[in-house]
Amino acid sequence: MFDISGSEFLLGLVASIFGIGTIILNFVGGVIADRFEKKILLIITSLAMAITLLILALVDAFDYETVAIIITICSILGFITGIDWPLRVSIFIDFIDDKSHIVSAVALNSLLWQGMRILAPGLGGFIIAYYGTPIIFFMSSAGFLIMAIALMIIRYKPSTSKPKIKKSFLNETMEGIYFIAEDKVFRVIIIISYLTMGFAMSYLQLIPSLTDMYKNTSYGNISSQVMGILLSVGGIGAVTGNIITSRIKNKINLGKITLGMNVISVILVFFFGLSNLLTSNEYIYDNPWISLNLSLSIIFIFFAGISNAIFIVCSITILQMKVPENLRGRVMGIHTITFSMLTAGALVLGIVAEFLSSSISIMIFSGALIIFNSIIYIKNPIIKSIN
Repeated sequence: MFDISGSEFLLGLVASIFGIGTIILNFVGGVIADRFEKKILLIITSLAMAITLLILALVDAFDYETVAIIITICSILGFITGIDWPLRVSIFIDFIDDKSHIVSAVALNSLLWQGMRILAPGLGGFIIAYYGTPIIFFMSSAGFLIMAIALMIIRYKPSTSKPKIKKSFLNETMEGIYFIAEDKVFRVIIIISYLTMGFAMSYLQLIPSLTDMYKNTSYGNISSQVMGILLSVGGIGAVTGNIITSRIKNKINLGKITLGMNVISVILVFFFGLSNLLTSNEYIYDNPWISLNLSLSIIFIFFAGISNAIFIVCSITILQMKVPENLRGRVMGIHTITFSMLTAGALVLGIVAEFLSSSISIMIFSGALIIFNSIIYIKNPIIKSIN
């Protein structure tokens, strides 16, 4: 999108279209996860993702891409993901026999996704630089096809406690919403998860505009490579955070760690934006690979990845421990909107970036969240006391 338009607004829009589509279907996806066989549905959603990505790859390969086509395909991907994510987040708990291992299980489950955040962007940046974008979409399509085949092979024993289906989809969805609204722990954790991912961590969607300055360096156009490096370093930080969390023992103050890491993560995102704002071009172009700008960006994005990963894993652990089994799909489905906010929030950041700059946009929203998350930390002793 950024290649064909050069617009920060459209860059944010295409990311948000995916996220909004996911959010719309998350509620239905949670009810589906509680009602039906998760494994079969995951096979269907994986095949649907593979087909949609294959269409995108062909459109890109034959130079038919337009803003309208990209937005349409992203909408379809968002709708599929809205059903897919609640299924995934609720099915893995069925594999855990000993619930005392839930912290490690959540961390390791997250580690799989975070691990791909290291491998995929790093390789992707260099592949795009030398072979173009179509090959990336072909690879993604193949990945979902392999996932569908793997799901057909995997055997597992689903939870035996299934709710009796006597209500409409709307009523069952509202049950999950009412439960969250009435329980302060769930209400606060889900709200701060939405806000942090939507208006701080969504800075990741603006990376292409931040690395656009590397198109005219003494080493040529290295913007794709730098984009891959930054996203990979963020992924390395996230994996590091997951590894740290997976080694957390029982009898720790899980609530205090959750709220504290949330504050630290937005502080680091603020300084990431500041580092890109204050660095002048002469520090970038002389030797971009060791430039002050890239060095500071790498440091802040790495530690932001660590702190945000610890926050996410610990917050999910608290919710998984406390959610009633008959509401797990719906409640955790609503929580997975957190990850949709990562792209949906990019629209707001993109609009501000269009008029000011990506760096200033990142600083404005992360700065506001520093204040908000600090107040949440101070005002919620009940959550801070959770062990």
